[in-house]
Formats: sequence, structure tokens, C-alpha cells
Amino acid sequence: MGAPWRVGVAHPLRPGELCTVVQGRDLAVATSGTAERGAHIVNPHLGTPANGLASVTVTGAGLTMTDAYATAAFAKGESARDWLASLDGYEGFGMLPDGRSWHTDGFPGETAREPGPV
Repeated sequence: MGAPWRVGVAHPLRPGELCTVVQGRDLAVATSGTAERGAHIVNPHLGTPANGLASVTVTGAGLTMTDAYATAAFAKGESARDWLASLDGYEGFGMLPDGRSWHTDGFPGETAREPGPV
């Protein structure tokens, strides 16, 4: 088992700030959103840019599926939390466009500093 570590997740609405800090060991972390690359994830049902979340961070055992699930969760928008909670071995943290956030029950991060509306 590797040594424990912490990684900050950039706040998608407040440049230079963190929205959560993931704590773990032997854990993959992936974030999808619009902060760095703009609106590049498409809602497959509408064919338009996904806009239900500002970002979503997913944790899991391996990076490939964790990254794929982060992208899929971002595209899902409002239903992402329930979907991530149904996946065995994966957890998530979502930031909404208005600055509110949510996380699945087992998310391995500090979320007590939940940001208020932007």
C-alpha cells in the first residue's frame, strides 16, 4: 500500500481557489468540467454542451475508468450524483454552476468548507 496523500481540486468558478481536497492512498482521481478547456463535453441527448455542472471529481481504483466516469457524470448533469452513488468502488464530488456542491457518501475528501453561491 502506498503512502497517504492529499490533492487539491481547483474551484471551477473561483480561479486560484480549491473546492475540495481529496485524501487517499492507491486511489485514482479525475475531474471533468469547463474551467480549463471550456464547453467541450456534449450532452448526448441534446447534442449541445453539457451545462448542468461546473465540474465533477470522481475517485476510484484505476485511472482509465475513473476518468471515463468523470466525463460521463459531467455529461449527465443533475442525475450524476445518484448515478455515481450506484457505481461500486467509485465516489464523486460535484460543483454546480451557482457554486453549491454535493458529494456521494463515501467521497474521500474534505468537504466541510462547502462554498456558497458565487
